[in-house]
Amino acid sequence: MNIFELADTYKVSIRTLKRDFQDRLTLLELYEEGPQFYRLHPSNIGYLDIADIQRFASFASVQDLLPKIDRQFFQEKLNQSIFVKGFAYENISARTDDFRTINQAITNHQYIEFYYRKVSDYASNNNKHYLLEPYHLLNKNGIWYVVGRLHGQTRTFCFTQMTQLHINTETFQCSEDIKKETLDTDSLFFGNQISEIILQVDAKVAGYFERRDLLPNQELVQRLDSGDLLLASKNIHPREVVPIVQYWIPYIRIISPSEIQKDLEITISKYLIGN
Repeated sequence: MNIFELADTYKVSIRTLKRDFQDRLTLLELYEEGPQFYRLHPSNIGYLDIADIQRFASFASVQDLLPKIDRQFFQEKLNQSIFVKGFAYENISARTDDFRTINQAITNHQYIEFYYRKVSDYASNNNKHYLLEPYHLLNKNGIWYVVGRLHGQTRTFCFTQMTQLHINTETFQCSEDIKKETLDTDSLFFGNQISEIILQVDAKVAGYFERRDLLPNQELVQRLDSGDLLLASKNIHPREVVPIVQYWIPYIRIISPSEIQKDLEITISKYLIGN
């Protein structure tokens, strides 16, 4: 950088520019090369800048985790007093090639072929072959999933349970409406959801549900005089809600559909009597 050209462009003194380089822009590690020029230290060339980091934060869905991500944050606040303990993410480093293969197929709108074994079928070693139109690689709660279309229906597959994966030469017509639909929901059960599950949350734990959405597709229906909350979980499969209810027993119950609450009570009864 030519300091004289910078001074002329921004209508500031050379003294001001030098002070900025030495005091305010220390993160850049600029150094003087002669009386006229400054340059970036070679070790920093190719490093991510703030815009890159902000894009990655948005990609990883942590853009709202901290109040503000800027240079001041990195210079002053990113120290040993701040810790983040999030989900324990599954390690997929051994599946890097398969991950890239799926991503390539999504980009090129190509079918993928693979064998898949459900967790419930592990004992029987029952693998099934699939030919899928892949739409998204999606991470939820630390687990990677592949969302795609199969025989006209949207389906979800756990990435680490897919084997013998390869790209088929055949291509498919990607639907932007389907892409948007799969990204706008917290549900992983496409086509099998029910429109709404209503839950009542006790006032003693209501604050946890108000701080952040603990239920998938959570919406506030009503705050009762007692302090209890009526919450709705919309367009969701019961299997995505019931485990959360079990975790928060006895402070939460399903109001409707009542059949889901009854099935839950039967399951708990069987557990308590050892059946």
